[in-house]
Amino acid sequence: MAEQIRSADLLVKTALANPDTLEALKNRPIETLKSLAQDATQSLPRALPPPDSLTNNFIWIIVVLAFAVVMLGSAYVLASTVTVKAEAGVTYITKGETILTVFTTVVAFLAGLLSPSPLKR
Repeated sequence: MAEQIRSADLLVKTALANPDTLEALKNRPIETLKSLAQDATQSLPRALPPPDSLTNNFIWIIVVLAFAVVMLGSAYVLASTVTVKAEAGVTYITKGETILTVFTTVVAFLAGLLSPSPLKR
């Protein structure tokens, strides 16, 4: 992985690379540092912009649909296979408490999406 570029490192490398810049730092340190800082911040790579509302909505639809599918699947498994035995007197095919935990967790997540945010009070 490439090393992350930091503006302070870039500022130092730029100042040390040019003897005229070093002389300017001795004579006019404040102005020279301000100009170096401006040059360094302009040459840094830009981060990705935040996604637009269409992309945000698409991601949320995928997340909610995935949780809805898990909820429906766990409800189906809970309702249909918990009472089915592999053999008489041995064990159940699925563990009811595990499926119930998955179901209640997904329902709690989906309910949390409907609750108002405490930050918007």
